[in-house]
Amino acid sequence: SGPVLLGAGMTLSTLDAEGTGSVLHLSGGRVSGFTLTGGSANIGGAIWVIGGSPEIDHNLLWGNEARDFGSGIDVDGASVSAWIHHNVLWENVDSDLGHAGDPHGIQVRGATPVIEHNLIGRGDSNGLLFSGSSDPVIRNNIFFENGIPTVRGRGICALSVNPGTIVHNLFHGNAIAAILVQNPSITDQTAQEANDADPGDQIYGNLDGDPLFADADAMDWELLYGSPAIDAGDPGSPLDPDGTTADIGPFFFDQSVASVGPPGLPFTVTRAYPNPFSGATRVDLAGDGPAEVWVADVTGRRVRTLRTGASGGDERVEWDGRDHRGNPAVSGVYFLVVQSGGRTHLTRVIKLR
Repeated sequence: SGPVLLGAGMTLSTLDAEGTGSVLHLSGGRVSGFTLTGGSANIGGAIWVIGGSPEIDHNLLWGNEARDFGSGIDVDGASVSAWIHHNVLWENVDSDLGHAGDPHGIQVRGATPVIEHNLIGRGDSNGLLFSGSSDPVIRNNIFFENGIPTVRGRGICALSVNPGTIVHNLFHGNAIAAILVQNPSITDQTAQEANDADPGDQIYGNLDGDPLFADADAMDWELLYGSPAIDAGDPGSPLDPDGTTADIGPFFFDQSVASVGPPGLPFTVTRAYPNPFSGATRVDLAGDGPAEVWVADVTGRRVRTLRTGASGGDERVEWDGRDHRGNPAVSGVYFLVVQSGGRTHLTRVIKLR
């Protein structure tokens, strides 16, 4: 039970606390499809889960801060459970580095949440920490470049008296280590070392490796061909919408849009820009030879062909946000598809209106 807040999408609807406290306190219900930003609190910069079993999904939690616990999300209490899935937690930080409090991207204190298919990245402490009697399930998440070098920052800190379940996560560039576990001893480990430490525990299937985002600096977390996250999720998880094994992270690599081959196009393809867009977006090509550029929706349906034939050099291809009949395409996620030499490059774009 509790309120249900449904936004139009993580880049389309915004809840901004403007530095006045947490963006939300939850004791049940659901929040989905928002950017949550501007949170500043002692506990739970973006969201403080104080009771019940809320669902938190398909949100961007960006640029929030806390002083004591949970710069992005804090889940607090033995009777509390939450389902936290398909979110991006990005650049959530400690509001007072000199204070004894040490907030982490997601912080679990005595609770039993399921945390899956999230990206937790570029916070200034640990991506996720659970302590006390917490016993979470943590699977299919990406922990990316968390922490301050030489100071602090792991992907996951497991400091509970319970082992938790840590399976099929991907770790890259976290400042100190991928995983720190308290039992049987406090040890910093790579994902592979944590998998191997005890074959009988609930830490397995985790990976070390660059997820190959399209452009993390531009907040474009599309997985590129060859990402170790593709088809590497928990085999017991539901299949991705394209019918393949679950990918790790909040955004799946759509293998149904086209037959995707290895990198090495005759063309060099830059990211689409602007992205998200409201008027037009464009992609630059460089190279020679035949190429086709078209727009697909999330089901793989061709919306608009933008280019066919050969090119004699650098070229800019633009999509004005309209379908093949000239009507404005609805707001949402699309793919710019570049096919050349039997290979395909996909660039995820978001049309705002």
